[in-house]
Amino acid sequence: MARRPPAAAVVLAILAVANLLSYASRNAPFAVYDDLRAQFGVDDRDLGWLGTAFMLPHALATLPVGWLADRADRRRVLAAGILLWSAAGILGAVLDSYAAVLCTRVLVGLGTAAVVPVANAILGERYAGSHKALAMAVFNLGLFFGGAAGFGVGAGLGFPASWIAIAAPGFLLAVVVVTVIDAKAATLPTAQATAGLGTHLRHLLTDTRAVLAVPTLRRLATATTVMAFAAGGLQAWLLDFLQRDKGMSKEAATSLFTGCLVAGLFGVLAGGRVADRLRRRWAWGRPGAIALGMALTVPCGIGAILLPAGPALTASAVATMFFITWYHGPMAASVDDVAPAGREASAQAVVLFATHLIGTAPSSRIIGEINERWGGRPAMLTAAAAVAVAALLMTRAFATIGPDAAAAGRARAAFAIT
Repeated sequence: MARRPPAAAVVLAILAVANLLSYASRNAPFAVYDDLRAQFGVDDRDLGWLGTAFMLPHALATLPVGWLADRADRRRVLAAGILLWSAAGILGAVLDSYAAVLCTRVLVGLGTAAVVPVANAILGERYAGSHKALAMAVFNLGLFFGGAAGFGVGAGLGFPASWIAIAAPGFLLAVVVVTVIDAKAATLPTAQATAGLGTHLRHLLTDTRAVLAVPTLRRLATATTVMAFAAGGLQAWLLDFLQRDKGMSKEAATSLFTGCLVAGLFGVLAGGRVADRLRRRWAWGRPGAIALGMALTVPCGIGAILLPAGPALTASAVATMFFITWYHGPMAASVDDVAPAGREASAQAVVLFATHLIGTAPSSRIIGEINERWGGRPAMLTAAAAVAVAALLMTRAFATIGPDAAAAGRARAAFAIT
C-alpha cells in the first residue's frame, strides 16, 4: 500500500524549521564576538570577514543549487545542504585556528544556500492555489525567528557551545526531510554522470537564460534587488543611527529595534494575506501588494528618520518595519507563478542570486560610506529613496504577470502530460 503523502501544512512546518535553523546558523557568530576575540586574538577587521565568508559563497551557490533541484529529488538536495551546514557549524566550533573557522563559514554559506530556492519550489507545488503567498510568508518567518535564535543562543551559551547547539538539530532535520516529505521526480533531464564541467555549465546557463527570458521575472528580480539593498542598509545601520543621531541610549535603541522586529513578523504575514486576496481579483495582485507595502514604507521611513526621539518616532519606525517586510511571501509566490515549466527552483535561485549578490551584499558598505561622509540622516534617506525606486520598478510587473503566469500554467500542464 502506497504511503499517503503528508499534508501541505506538515511540509510547510518542516521547511519553516529548516529556514529557522538556516538563519540561526547565519547569525550565530554575531553574538559571540567577545568570545572569538578572547580565544583567537582577532580584531574587528578579522571579525568582519565572518559575514563576507558566509554571504559570498551563499549567493554564488544559489544558481547551481536551483539548477540541481530542478533535475534531482528536491528533498535530497535540501537534506544535503542541511547536513553540510550542520557539519560545518560543529567543525567551526572545535577548530583552533581562526582561518579554519572562516573556511567553515564558507561551507555553512554553501549549505544554507539550498534552503530558500528549493523550499520555495516545493511549496509552490503544494500551494498552487490562492494561499500560496501566505504559505511562503509563513515559511519566511524563519528569517526573523531564526535570526533572533542565532543571537539569543549565542548570547546565552557563548562560543563554542552555541554553534554546536544550533548545528546539531540539523542532522535530525535532514532525516525528517528525506523520510517525511514525499519525493518529487526530477522534472528536467540531468547530464550523464560522465559529462564534464563544461556540459553542466552550459545546462546551467541555458536554464538561467530561460528564466531571464520571462519579462516578469526580470522585473521582479530588479525591483527586489533594489529593495534588498534598502532593507540591508537599514538593518545594518538602524541601531547606530538611533544612538548617534537620535541620542537614544543603547538600551532604548535596542528595545525599539526589538519592537520593529516584532512588527516585521506581523508584516510578513500581512503581506502574504493581502497579496493572496488581491490575486483573487487581479492577476497583478501579488506584485501589487509588494508595491503597496513599499509605497507605504517610504513616508513611514522618512518620518522615522526626521522625527526626534519620542512616541512619534517609535510609531513611524514600527510602521516602517511592518510595511517593508510585506514583500517576502508575495515575491516568492510571484516568481513561482511565472517560472518556466520544470525550472521553478532555478527561477527562485536567479532572483535570490541577484538579491543577495547585488542588493544585500554591498548595502551595508555603501550606506556606511554615506554615513561616514555625510552623516546618518543622508544615509538613512538614501535607503528610503531606494524603497521608493523599488516600488516604482515593481509596478512594471503589473502588465506582464498575467500573460506570463497564463503561459507558465499552460506549459506546466503540457509538461505534466509529457
